[in-house]
Amino acid sequence: MIGKCPNCNIMLKEPPFDNRTTNEVMITLRYRDRVDNNQSIGSIESKGYCEICDARLEDLEKQRTGNKAAP
Repeated sequence: MIGKCPNCNIMLKEPPFDNRTTNEVMITLRYRDRVDNNQSIGSIESKGYCEICDARLEDLEKQRTGNKAAP
């Protein structure tokens, strides 16, 4: 299992889960479809959300700061 989005690297099983895809199969299919068809994938920083898992930039920041606070 991949455990994280291949585009934005958000951990799929860690909160926050606000309207983002956590299903690894669906994420892999979306990612492979883009890669196999030579479609570009915008960065989460430039778009404000991930085109693969629908995570928002705020979700990624919350997860990063939350993981640092944990022992």
